[in-house]
Amino acid sequence: MIRSVLLAALTLSLSACMTRPAASGSTDPQPAVACVEGYTRPDFARLQADLSAARARWQAAAVSNYAYDFAQYSLPVRFPAVRVTVSGGAVQSVILKAGEEGEPSAQARATVQDLFQNIADALAYQQGQPCPAVEVEYDAQDGHPTRLYSGIKEANSADGEGEWNVTGFERR
Repeated sequence: MIRSVLLAALTLSLSACMTRPAASGSTDPQPAVACVEGYTRPDFARLQADLSAARARWQAAAVSNYAYDFAQYSLPVRFPAVRVTVSGGAVQSVILKAGEEGEPSAQARATVQDLFQNIADALAYQQGQPCPAVEVEYDAQDGHPTRLYSGIKEANSADGEGEWNVTGFERR
């Protein structure tokens, strides 16, 4: 009897984590989990258009030598902030900022093109999630990414989010 009750509870809890197939004609899955109150699904078409426009501005700016500060967290980890230097379109150095210690994230070793790809990958992944949260910001002048937040907005969830920020960008 106890075993049957435990199996039923396990089945119910696992089914709450799964998504239902998309409604006819829709590419977005229907949430089988509850999203937080007031949740609004991101406009993925707008996010893709913004990414394309930012990439076009970056390409038109023709910047291949630059440096920037990169900070990232991926709950529950906060990675050390670094200064990234790119020359000829390739990462030349990744140096810890003053007062930081530890190993930088793999994403810290990125060109702007790599950051664009990171955003594209996050958008593709999140579009299939039941309660995604995505926020992206770009420089108005040359289009380089300045912020990516990616997370989930499921009710009763305190995990599953990360963010990186690009600041101190300078052409060289």
